[in-house]
Amino acid sequence: MHRVNNISKLENKIKYYRDIEIDNINSEQVTDINKIKINKRKSSVIRILDFLRYVENPYMIKVNETIVKMQFSTKPIKAEECINQLFYNLYLKH
Repeated sequence: MHRVNNISKLENKIKYYRDIEIDNINSEQVTDINKIKINKRKSSVIRILDFLRYVENPYMIKVNETIVKMQFSTKPIKAEECINQLFYNLYLKH
């Protein structure tokens, strides 16, 4: 039952933050990307769950003091692929 409650809380958190506009966010409540520590040895599902538990708002992160709002595709693409593409575009593409 505890695991079901945690998943329900995560689902509610995702729904709550999905539509919040960046102008309505207190920057102090947004997690800095450099402070996010995810164990790469864990499965992709566990890493995503760890991310969702670690950050207050899963749709916004701080990158060099700039708030970045993420959106996720409705296409059948794994969240891990979207996040990997984001990091590639931010750090490796330049």
